[in-house]
Amino acid sequence: MNKKNLFLAVVIFGLSLVSILSIQVDAQNIPLTEQIIIDQFGWRPQAVKVAIFANPIKGQNSQIKYQPGSQFEVRRQDNNQTVYTGAIKAWKNGVMDESSGDKVWWGDFTGLKTEGSYYIYDRANNLRSFTFDIRNDIYNQVLKAAVRTFYYQRCGTNIPRKYGGNWNHQACHIGKNQDYAALRYTTNTQPQDVHGGWHDAGDFNKYVPFTTKTLWNLINAYELNPAAFTDNYNIPESGNGVPDILDEIKWELDWILRMQMADGSVANRVASTNGGEFAGMPNKDITRRYYTEPTTWSTASLIISSANASRLFQNFNNVYPGYSEKLIAAAENAWKYLELNPNKIPKDGHDYGSKGKLGVAAQADEKESDDMWRFWAAAELYRATGKTVYKQYFDSNYTPPKDGWFDPMGDKERSWHKQFAYVTYAQTQGADKAKVAEIKNALKTITSWYNNLDINKEDPYRAFVWDYYWGSNQVKADWGITFLLARLLEVEPSRNQFYEQNAEEYLHYFHGRNPLSWVYLSNMGAKGAKAGAEKSVMEIVHGWFHDGSVYDGTNSKYGPGPGFVSGGPNKYYEIKQVAPPFGEPPQKAYKDWNTPWNVWKRFSEGSWTITEPAIYYQAAYVNLLAYFCENDR
Repeated sequence: MNKKNLFLAVVIFGLSLVSILSIQVDAQNIPLTEQIIIDQFGWRPQAVKVAIFANPIKGQNSQIKYQPGSQFEVRRQDNNQTVYTGAIKAWKNGVMDESSGDKVWWGDFTGLKTEGSYYIYDRANNLRSFTFDIRNDIYNQVLKAAVRTFYYQRCGTNIPRKYGGNWNHQACHIGKNQDYAALRYTTNTQPQDVHGGWHDAGDFNKYVPFTTKTLWNLINAYELNPAAFTDNYNIPESGNGVPDILDEIKWELDWILRMQMADGSVANRVASTNGGEFAGMPNKDITRRYYTEPTTWSTASLIISSANASRLFQNFNNVYPGYSEKLIAAAENAWKYLELNPNKIPKDGHDYGSKGKLGVAAQADEKESDDMWRFWAAAELYRATGKTVYKQYFDSNYTPPKDGWFDPMGDKERSWHKQFAYVTYAQTQGADKAKVAEIKNALKTITSWYNNLDINKEDPYRAFVWDYYWGSNQVKADWGITFLLARLLEVEPSRNQFYEQNAEEYLHYFHGRNPLSWVYLSNMGAKGAKAGAEKSVMEIVHGWFHDGSVYDGTNSKYGPGPGFVSGGPNKYYEIKQVAPPFGEPPQKAYKDWNTPWNVWKRFSEGSWTITEPAIYYQAAYVNLLAYFCENDR
């Protein structure tokens, strides 16, 4: 090569290098906006993929003004190359959505299926989104974190650093007058071993009825996709040949069995006179603990969970010999008690602890749903045993489901009791075919009312629910599960893909595709689970991870335990001095905080109605999430 050509080659190479470096520098300096809203974990390659562009008109972020360009780009994170370009389309032709206070546009990039790390770029405004991945196993790490929260909720056992990492403590509630020898609240006598189980929520109480839907969802999650669950979640039982989710379910069932009396009845709850509210390490709570009266609804709860789980543990008799039979025996003993006591006990629907000093939650049966508990219990026993007596009870108490019965908002707990009872019965060999047809038709009807994939339908954030109240995140999961149940029963096989796609849209809401861009799982970023969330909730109302602790917030030493689902937006939040969340559009009625009381101004901030986690929220989310997880980890 002559000197002239060599000089030109060097110049061209230098210019190319400068150009490359310039692109990289420019890309690094692209401003980030939370108004380009994505699932911060990402999408599966085959999934529907839609980014949301939002101009907030009302609510806590309304000072931001954003009008997206007509097109968007998807760029690779590693080299900033544009790999996909698409059109931005206005939701409902540009009207403002009252539930979020936003004007919204959608950017569909379903056609991008190549695995990798990406971000959305708006060239017209020179703005970018958070990063996200496209991978088959995109939710595996998230599932593991979400299931491990049940381990952190274990009561009466050490949570050592080996398994808990930074979130560890000595065994709790095992001291004098606590769970190994709790007294009956009404008599202050009859000590009973009621140790174990999970703390119900952010408090340290344990409620049998609150475990019913929790365990049903976890069992259903496993049955819908058993391959998603492995034996390596780093809990004490890991490596024993049983999927760790079943070990965790057994931990809770063992406690429920301890709550059963000799006559088959089941005590309602375990609580303390401080209401289970204790701010500190769980093992530092030395308050006297009690168990409350047996109730017919807690007795039915044991039947539902034990009968349902017995089917799963039949396959693991080599590890847990006789456990399946033990569960069935306990369930049938409880059924005999219900047969001898056909009316609600106690008849006023209270377990008597609720009339004393054992708040926080009374765990009463004030909704007159004792009959629903029994109905559901019969369905589970029939499926588990095939015995005619349980089928006869179900059939004689059966009424054709109305459209609203499959509406998670229809009648709240009564609705869900019936829905799960119907679904259980419909899966049972020998069930009455006409009744099964009616059940499937009702589920078909409710899932035909809504379509999250349609740009002219109800929710611009593609995860429709009727309302946002205390525990709205559970309702979000419930709706997604409803679509999965329609898929499970194949109520209309030609729409199976429709059911799956609608269900998955609710998942993205939890993962940051919502009006405030919150990942509604705690500490899923660099400080905690390291799962890729860039705006994960970091303050939850929890006795262990309380306000001011080393687990409290982004700037704390550890942050809260990873993977806890917070309660979610609550438009009925009433504390005017705390705005937001007071006075916000429903989907924005959220704040990342855990201050229970304002000690200076002397009022309750009521943060537990927004950010407290609970095992039932968690289980509903796990049920929804697990369906979309791969088995290759």
